Amino acid sequence: MKKIIIMMAFVLPISLLAQTRPAPKKSVNKKIEDRSYKAENPKAYAYITMDVVEIKSKKEPSIMKFKFESFDQKYSDKITKVTQKSESVISVLNILGKKGWELVAVEGQRYYFKNSFVSARFK
Repeated sequence: MKKIIIMMAFVLPISLLAQTRPAPKKSVNKKIEDRSYKAENPKAYAYITMDVVEIKSKKEPSIMKFKFESFDQKYSDKITKVTQKSESVISVLNILGKKGWELVAVEGQRYYFKNSFVSARFK
């Protein structure tokens, strides 16, 4: 019985102190800010796809060819000319990244890109 009373003498005050929290400070004459966010217009993106075709031959090393499809055939031809000397997918990805294109998805040998700056120029 003494042990229970001694335990209660130590545990009860500690448990009471642990549960008390200071009251939160109340603001005096502060206006509540309007936290509604402005709705932004959605960005317009231009999309292109890149198909990778690997041409294999027995005598020569394999050659990678890249075919681009986009919103405009002239722009597709322009990108094809820029990436014509590239021999790997990584070098083409670096070239397109420098031009502002973002890689969105990859499905097999087809790569999808988007760019917001190009779509702004063609509006």
